[in-house]
Amino acid sequence: MLLFIITVFSCFIARLVDWQVINSEYYKERANSSNIYFVKTDPVRGEIFDCDGNRFATNVEGYKVVLDRLLIKKEEENNIILSIIKILEKFNCSWIDVMPIKLKNNEFYFEKDKESQIKSLKAMLKLSEDSAANDCMNEMINRYNLSEFSKQDQRAICSVRSNIDKNGGYVARYIPYVLSENINKDAAMTICEKSSVLKGVRVQTLLVRKYEDNCPAPHIVGYTGFMSSEEYEKKKDSYPMDAVIGKIGIEGVFEEFLRGFGGKRMVQMSRDGQILNISEKEPARPGNNVHLTISSKLQEAANKSLANNIQRMHNSGVSDCMSGSAVVLNVKDFSVLAAATYPSYDLTKFMEDKAYRAELVKDTKKPMLNRAFLGAYTPGSVYKPLIASTALHNGKISASETISCSGAFTHYVGYRLKCMHVHGALSVVKALAKSCNVFFAELGRRLGIDLIAKYAKLFGLGVKTGVELSESSGILAGPEHSEKVGGKWYESGSSQAAIGQSDNMFTPLQLATYVATIANGGNRFKTHVVKKVTDYTNTEIVKENKPELVEKVGISEENLNIVKQGMREVVLSGTARDFAGYKVAVAGKTGTAQNNGSDHVLFICFAPFDDPQIAVAVVIEHGKSGSASKGVARDILDAYFQ
Repeated sequence: MLLFIITVFSCFIARLVDWQVINSEYYKERANSSNIYFVKTDPVRGEIFDCDGNRFATNVEGYKVVLDRLLIKKEEENNIILSIIKILEKFNCSWIDVMPIKLKNNEFYFEKDKESQIKSLKAMLKLSEDSAANDCMNEMINRYNLSEFSKQDQRAICSVRSNIDKNGGYVARYIPYVLSENINKDAAMTICEKSSVLKGVRVQTLLVRKYEDNCPAPHIVGYTGFMSSEEYEKKKDSYPMDAVIGKIGIEGVFEEFLRGFGGKRMVQMSRDGQILNISEKEPARPGNNVHLTISSKLQEAANKSLANNIQRMHNSGVSDCMSGSAVVLNVKDFSVLAAATYPSYDLTKFMEDKAYRAELVKDTKKPMLNRAFLGAYTPGSVYKPLIASTALHNGKISASETISCSGAFTHYVGYRLKCMHVHGALSVVKALAKSCNVFFAELGRRLGIDLIAKYAKLFGLGVKTGVELSESSGILAGPEHSEKVGGKWYESGSSQAAIGQSDNMFTPLQLATYVATIANGGNRFKTHVVKKVTDYTNTEIVKENKPELVEKVGISEENLNIVKQGMREVVLSGTARDFAGYKVAVAGKTGTAQNNGSDHVLFICFAPFDDPQIAVAVVIEHGKSGSASKGVARDILDAYFQ
């Protein structure tokens, strides 16, 4: 054993003598000739598809500019950064500029609404909270040796270097810094041509998020972007500072499914910057694909019809008619087939054009607002089928009983509710067809607001539908809401609420959910816009949405059929006779809601009448005439049943 130990250690000693004495110069030169460091590879984000497999969001090859700080001499860093920025700006390419200080009239100032970023910058610079923009700039100018540069160049270099410092600075110089995430080919070629001068700067190919040209559903799909300071604080345990994440829409809500995970490569590089060897240590893992229930065909038809009908009303003299929305649901499972908003915006242009983005934010018509899910509107007479269903179920009226309309409802002292006509004696079916205010005001009195509110919620009004994206819960009229806003509830409010006025306000999505619940016999399913989630190859299902029953409204088939017949009469002989000769039997209800300016006009319907497949809800803001809302519904039905 002793002999064995002596032999082994003799070999060790001989080898060490060879390395450190006999051939020491050779091994020293070899060790100094290269550096080995690890580089993270970019994650591949999952794609977004419509229900037919058409891509809404995909990945295309692009270029990004990366600073390999390990290879940049400190004394040359400022000039190299400035040179790259000038090349990018020459070719209209953006660069990562998140510093909340701007320059105007040769003076530095803090950007508005950037309080958290300003606070973070002052903390990094170790300045007091009351420090001005000039104080921050002076600190950075001294820190980064920028006194010889112009103010404009100082601001640009400070933006890059302060962001580098936020990412760990030169504590970890081997971590590459992304200066620009997406540049065009001309800029990429120019930077490559100057590689001998721009030491430590490289152009790297990557996959860039690409949205379908004129994406028909920008409010649904959403978009990606770099993390804000607040987002980074929440996600820094699992994301790097320069990560691109989903901001809103499906991109944001399904971030955990869509995000990919980058890999790791070991790079051996010579002292003069030549790559000697690259080996993959950890392969990248792509994100999952999200498949929506949206039909591009129906979505495009709804978009086009909204634009045409709103423009038609505007041109005919209804000057305040400028916006609207429409939602189409599958009656069988409450999947969203279309959710259109007008005005809308160009998602591709939004991602590529900073000036266009600024215009959208300032636009008073709010084209980025998802009116289909977040816009809340007084329903008007489209609320009446709910009142009829509730009254029949609770024995407040029978199918054969009539209520006489003399032109006004005057039950309460000092309260007079007008009707559009003197209808005489009406049954439930005829009252729905004629949309008689007196009839439904009387039903509202008989029911009371608590019973009305109870069944409104069962039908999906005044409550969230469960859709995956942000939605409004709307407002249900009643004592609770009146007290909340500092008002007083009067008994007559039940009658006013029953005709779809008072404080009632619902989203187009809720209205579509409500009419779909009537159409399918009183079963309200969870409304959803995602069909399934698959792996990146679309071969394995990761998550699948199946119909989820939320409520059974409990109204008998007999009573719901009476209401459906009334909605059919609306089309055959009532306020929507436009659809009387339509190729498919339609049942619907018109609505007009008073507000400041021209009246909002609404239309809800389902078809075919005998075997409902789709439910439609349309709202035209300040549309004045019901022809606009009915015109949109017709175009949607045409697209579906063609």
